[in-house]
Amino acid sequence: MKRFVTIGLLSSSLIMGWNSVKADTWDHWAIKASDALSSTGLQFYTVNSATGEATLRTTKCFPQSGINPCQQQIGTNTYVDPETGKFFLENADGETHSYNLDTDTWTNEGTSWKTTYTNSSGSVYQRLSVKRKSNGEIHIGDNSWITKEENGRQKVYAKDAAGKPIPIDYTNGTKLLINGRDVEQSINNVGALSAALTGLPTVATDTTLACGLGSGTHGGNFALSGGCASKVNDKLSINYAASMTIPGQDYAGDFEDTFSARAGFVWKLGKPVNSELISMKEKEFQTKIISLEEKNQELLARLERLEKVALGKVGSKDLASNTFNYQEMNKGLNFKKISK
Repeated sequence: MKRFVTIGLLSSSLIMGWNSVKADTWDHWAIKASDALSSTGLQFYTVNSATGEATLRTTKCFPQSGINPCQQQIGTNTYVDPETGKFFLENADGETHSYNLDTDTWTNEGTSWKTTYTNSSGSVYQRLSVKRKSNGEIHIGDNSWITKEENGRQKVYAKDAAGKPIPIDYTNGTKLLINGRDVEQSINNVGALSAALTGLPTVATDTTLACGLGSGTHGGNFALSGGCASKVNDKLSINYAASMTIPGQDYAGDFEDTFSARAGFVWKLGKPVNSELISMKEKEFQTKIISLEEKNQELLARLERLEKVALGKVGSKDLASNTFNYQEMNKGLNFKKISK
């Protein structure tokens, strides 16, 4: 049977919810205080929240010597055992008493409030102080974990005993999930996905198409990526890429939570001055190279003729040609005749 515990202060009654294992005619406990000097004590009711019908189950007087015949206040550590339905109450002196509805008996559990409680079946529960303040805040524990509904949102924060805000730290392997996603893992995935994308080309330089594969890691999470960059013309280049985390993560969420993609373009504006300068220098070098090649061919031809003359293999036609060429070569040398 499902049981639940809620705490609320209504007028002079403290309401604590519990689904009865015996019947469905009531679902809450209510505690009502009598007059300040009354010897009646606290009255305990079961309440049907649907109809408002309340049934008195027991009355308990907690004497407070020298002040009131019966205490009219209860401590903050008052709750219903979610397994057995047994009612536990802490009085103003810090004493803990339990009430068993089945046997209609009260038991003094002692003055020492323990941080844990073990029931008859051996189950261990953590006992927490729960307080609802007039401003709507619900404080759980002595150094409070606080939640409050305000402006359409449920706020959650924590303060220490001095009222100073403190961090809420999920430790010992506990994961913080949002819509089934591990928040810490999601942050690491984003880092890994982004790192993987940075290893891919964004502009194709000396080719019309450049593609690549990449990988990235962050916080122990890994991702793989792939993408291309295409040069449409001298002024426009486009790029596109995608990355994905390594499969097998717990609480990773849906496919869109493990996938990242990008697309972009580079459009060159203005006159490409630097490229024109480079082009002019390239043309100058090409002209010089062509000129050197022509001179080399001419020198090789002359050397071949000289080699034939030296070997005595030159015909009359070749000698005439060589004589003519030598005469042409000697023009303008302006040798002076030296008389004996």
